[in-house]
Amino acid sequence: VRFVSSTWVFGKLMCHVSRFVQYCSVHVSVLTLAAIALDRHQVIMHPLKPRMSMVKGGICIIIIWVMASCFSLPHAVYQTLTRFYVG
Repeated sequence: VRFVSSTWVFGKLMCHVSRFVQYCSVHVSVLTLAAIALDRHQVIMHPLKPRMSMVKGGICIIIIWVMASCFSLPHAVYQTLTRFYVG
């Protein structure tokens, strides 16, 4: 929308929320890929150990989302909306 109308029409709150969602999705993706890599490493290096339980998997997902939210929060807090008047 910003590129079509050359302005941000959603207000200050959505400016902060959109930046938070953008960075949070990137952090969740990266942390999920890291968790998958660690799980694959454990499976390959220790093939006879029991696999991860459903409870442990759920805890890992919660930790990933909490970490991603914490990493993304500064981007949302310090995002600013500046108005330029041309002409």
